Amino acid sequence: MSRILLAVLALLALPLSAKAQDPFYKGKDVRILIGAGVGGTYSLYAQLAARHMRQYIPGNPNLVMQSMPGAGGLVGLNYSFNVAPKDGTLMHLVHAEVLYESILNKDAKFNAQDYQWIGRFADADSITLMTKKSGVTSLDDAKKRDVSLGATGVGNIFALAPLLLNRLQQTKFKIIGGYPGASDISIAMERGELDGAGMTMANAVTTQGQKLKSGELVPLFAIAAKRLPDYPNVPAMTEFGGGVEKTLMEIYASTGTIGRALAFPPGTPPERVAIMREAFAKTLADPAFQEEVRKANILISPMSGPDLSAEIARIMKTPAADIAAARALHEELMKNN
Repeated sequence: MSRILLAVLALLALPLSAKAQDPFYKGKDVRILIGAGVGGTYSLYAQLAARHMRQYIPGNPNLVMQSMPGAGGLVGLNYSFNVAPKDGTLMHLVHAEVLYESILNKDAKFNAQDYQWIGRFADADSITLMTKKSGVTSLDDAKKRDVSLGATGVGNIFALAPLLLNRLQQTKFKIIGGYPGASDISIAMERGELDGAGMTMANAVTTQGQKLKSGELVPLFAIAAKRLPDYPNVPAMTEFGGGVEKTLMEIYASTGTIGRALAFPPGTPPERVAIMREAFAKTLADPAFQEEVRKANILISPMSGPDLSAEIARIMKTPAADIAAARALHEELMKNN
């Protein structure tokens, strides 16, 4: 039995309350918030949800994507957690950094455990890619000169992982932050303004697949807990360092666990959470949905809302002393960024 089929069966094992018709959604608009610009994988999966979930929600509300980029996703997180309506009319395709920000950022005004997780479309294991014209094909090359990497914010995983490698491997990565979204970074790479950038495997496959095949883009290191199956010769960042550095890298790698997942803000009525979880499960099993992701080569590695909640809780149980040491190192990296 395939991994996706098993995941769909798990998603469909929901409380009977989810099967009750809820007239609340009839005639309403439901926003799907993304904390990034249009053109990257956040918008890709949000648009998939908007196209396919509506038919499985009692009342058939309109699903409308809303983009709220800024500060590497923090603007959207602060909005959904603290300001957005908590009546079931806003879902958030939550930024993958929500978990490590909850652990490491003492000033975070959100907590990954408190979101009401609906389900995950795909994980977000990531890879740093260099342009062929940069001439950087290994970490040793990145020790010889300054290497510019683009990022939407200086506090996200694509900025912090290279900075940690600078500390551990004496590489010379320089982070250029502030790009609105992944598509803007890709354009800057094409223009030669950047040597490279980190991106999720979903983004790499769906938007950069041809360039990877042609050699125009060169994988340098994986931002993941272990080496990626498609790139077994590319080192994972967790292979370097030990002690507090390894703990921090593992927390950074938790972005892959969150991936591209839908959630309600805390306080959303449980019966509406159950309705959306069922709609999400039925969407994954929908033939039209499956055909679209197959034709577009969109990565799908689903996880149910309850399972994702349990995994987040497990990661957040990292011993307090280890978290304190990792947070101190994280703050040092942020300060020097």
